[in-house]
Amino acid sequence: MKKDVGNNFKTILIILFSLAILTPLGLLTQNPAFGEWTEEEIKKMLGFVPEGLKKYAVVYKFDLFDGYSVKFIHNQYIGYILSALIGIAVIFAVFFLLKHLMTERE
Repeated sequence: MKKDVGNNFKTILIILFSLAILTPLGLLTQNPAFGEWTEEEIKKMLGFVPEGLKKYAVVYKFDLFDGYSVKFIHNQYIGYILSALIGIAVIFAVFFLLKHLMTERE
């Protein structure tokens, strides 16, 4: 059974890294990514900007990578892939830590 878990994990990693490599495909479109609209784009779509969005817009302006790019790498595609890979690594680290903390309590 342990071998199956290793194979499943390897399959999941292959799928995630494949998706990370495909992330720059979003650069081919003129439309923004889902949920990454500016206030101006929301106003154009809805005709107004909701008050809650105006109020909390400043809070959600944090970007680890400004525009999914890295200052020392001047290639937008590499920035997207690097952002995806770091995001995957952070999520794995958080869940690994949670798993470790939960198994210690048992």
